[in-house]
Amino acid sequence: MKVIFIKDAPGAGKKGEIKEVQSGYGNNFLIAKGFAQIATAQIQAKVDKEQREAHTKKLKEIEKLRVLKADLEKRTFTLKIKVGEKGQVFSSVHEKDILSAINSKMGLQLEKSQIKISGVIKTLGIHPVVLHLASGITAETKINVEAE
Repeated sequence: MKVIFIKDAPGAGKKGEIKEVQSGYGNNFLIAKGFAQIATAQIQAKVDKEQREAHTKKLKEIEKLRVLKADLEKRTFTLKIKVGEKGQVFSSVHEKDILSAINSKMGLQLEKSQIKISGVIKTLGIHPVVLHLASGITAETKINVEAE
């Protein structure tokens, strides 16, 4: 008997998966408990269509992130910090400062966990910043720290 899982069933299958199971197990457990339903031709076609649409959507999202990556790698973001008369730095630049600069200029919704810097920035100049946009897609941009 072929069934399609409508919920994750531990040890049996995941949502959207179509599997061949024994008819007693399928009828008495999977279908009775609401984990699965009988896989008819219509349901299989519907599942195939949904999987194709999800795959297409994922490809579009990845392409969008690649374009964003290219745009971020071309840019340098400027942050201003307080500096004394002799050039000593009074404050430092943290991930949240970088995050607010990038989000405000680019109109993004990045999170603090997506930003990777090599320690706290306490000097003026240009510093590299790595942004983790998605799994496998990282962009390296630059932060220019200037005196206020």
